Amino acid sequence: MDTLGTQYLQIPGGAVQFLSLLAGGFICTHYPNSRCLTMTVANTICIIGAGLLVGLPASNKWGRLVALWMCYFQGLGFSMSLTIVSSNIAGYTKKQLTGAALFTGYCVGNIIGPQTFKTSEAPRYRSAYIAMLIGYCIKLVMVLVLFAYMWSVNKKRDRELASGVRSREEEERDAVEAGMHDVTELDNKGFRYIL
Repeated sequence: MDTLGTQYLQIPGGAVQFLSLLAGGFICTHYPNSRCLTMTVANTICIIGAGLLVGLPASNKWGRLVALWMCYFQGLGFSMSLTIVSSNIAGYTKKQLTGAALFTGYCVGNIIGPQTFKTSEAPRYRSAYIAMLIGYCIKLVMVLVLFAYMWSVNKKRDRELASGVRSREEEERDAVEAGMHDVTELDNKGFRYIL
């Protein structure tokens, strides 16, 4: 197949990525606290796609191509991770350092990732697809751990509020004031994570 033919075969993958971003944005806008769930679904689709790329024989070209298109859901997971950082990290310095760490990790991944595509394995690239599968699995575990942590902190703070020491209005006022003083989400007891 020539270069133009391979570019045609990439069009559906781009469409999958574009439509998944639109759908994910719609879901997270209309259903509060659905970001981690959206990331989990997108990442699970990527895991299935990478698993098929590892497991399907080279003779199943269309199956492997569809599996590759499934991996384009990764764009949704990455964009959701950026919104989670911007929404759930408070304090200017902490937010800047977290963003820098996330960007550094992204860049390191973009440097290491292409190295897993070995010329000797062409056109199957088994090592690369195994690396993708492992990366997606690690990412899924991290998203679930993050969700469990944020959910438990929110519940704990809600229980403390329900104990009746302060009213909801007092807590919201104190939370806004703490935000104005650049207090991190760990110290601002009125802060609630967006899940």
